[in-house]
Amino acid sequence: MKKRLVFVSFLLSFSLAQASMVNWVVALVNNQPITNYEVFDTMKKIGGNERNAIEFLIKEKLQIAEIKKRDITASPYEVTQRIEQTAQKNGMSVDEFKSNLAKEGINYTHFREEIAKSIKDQKFYESIFARVDNRITPQNVEQYYKQNIARFTTFDSVNVTRYADKNRAKIEELLAGKKPKNLYSQKVKIPRKGLSEQTAYVFASIKDGGFTPIVHNPQGYFEVFRIDSKVGLNQLSFEEAQNMAINEFVQKERRKAVDEYFEKLRAEAVVQFLPVKQPLVNSDKKPNK
Repeated sequence: MKKRLVFVSFLLSFSLAQASMVNWVVALVNNQPITNYEVFDTMKKIGGNERNAIEFLIKEKLQIAEIKKRDITASPYEVTQRIEQTAQKNGMSVDEFKSNLAKEGINYTHFREEIAKSIKDQKFYESIFARVDNRITPQNVEQYYKQNIARFTTFDSVNVTRYADKNRAKIEELLAGKKPKNLYSQKVKIPRKGLSEQTAYVFASIKDGGFTPIVHNPQGYFEVFRIDSKVGLNQLSFEEAQNMAINEFVQKERRKAVDEYFEKLRAEAVVQFLPVKQPLVNSDKKPNK
């Protein structure tokens, strides 16, 4: 059976994004351009609207500039080591791995550049995380557990309402408290054993009446679940929930640190929005060259 590689899908999509020239610049971030093709391509990847795509790209441009400013690098040795680890995870030698890349139409030099970028990104975020890790103490974790006791409660089953549509905007309207027309909905009772650990954790952490994050399912629909009620609730003690509480608290503090870091970068940046020549829409047609 043909072996598939971990990074192949990402790299192919990256190559396609670079394959053609763009028409115009829609924004400048510290004089670095954001093009209409970048916006279009990002909309396709993250499933959002123009505003979400532009904000995503602004953050990306700021991150690239900050990595350069702080002289964060990835040595050839680090890149080679990462490739060796990736090959091993795929059950291959490095030569076999390179051969499979070639079969997928991926240039090895380009692949190394992408690995180098991922290493620099990792170092960048680790430097931010290091600033907050000293706040992760047993006392703070226990306080987090007490303040978020609902997140450490199990259940036998959960009653939910599933909403789905091919238009993400309708789901976003629902989450904003509106009542979009012709939005599909279905009431479902789901047993705990029918859920993955990750999904059960998400459901347990959401209060009744709250919504799960939006997901894009394999059938091409954007969907969200409203938690109507949980059956057979059981609250975990701090000792039982300690590892879960530590993981949650760490993620919470790190997300907060990243958000604050980028808010500061955005406040100091010069962002200019240029006149849009035509609206960008979620369609299969790419912008004209």
